[in-house]
Amino acid sequence: MTSLNQRIDAYTEIVRKGEVQAAYRGIMEFMGQLRAAFMTSDADIEVGGSIYQGYMDMTYFPLNTASLKDKGLKIAVVYLHDKKAFEAWLSARNRTILSHYRALFDDVVLDEVEVFHDEDNPDAVLECLLTGSPDFDHQNKLIADLISGTETFIEAVEKIISNLD
Repeated sequence: MTSLNQRIDAYTEIVRKGEVQAAYRGIMEFMGQLRAAFMTSDADIEVGGSIYQGYMDMTYFPLNTASLKDKGLKIAVVYLHDKKAFEAWLSARNRTILSHYRALFDDVVLDEVEVFHDEDNPDAVLECLLTGSPDFDHQNKLIADLISGTETFIEAVEKIISNLD
């Protein structure tokens, strides 16, 4: 078992090289650009809150629509650092609402998008992989693809929710 000092020594060695800071800064700047692009992409999607930077595990920002908000639900656009992947998550305002919708979505299949639920993820009702291989060197295309995938996910979720309640 490695001690905290050993972990910090390894961390310090990596930080001294400078690549981690540059990569992390690039991810944060991209997330800011993506969030800004959502603000101008669709009048029905509300961009709420700010960017949660995380602990180098995940970075995300919330989105909402009137119909999701009325039910205490929201969408998170999430970058998972250890997977180098973007996902959209259906989440909720609190654990009670999350549990309610997780049970409702347990056996639901969305025709429009492939969805899953990672049992180790306590923050999501449902998840959708937007891309598992983001090309940060072509950010305009990546932004367009992420917006399109998220909008498709939101539409599919709203369609199912309107039939569930």
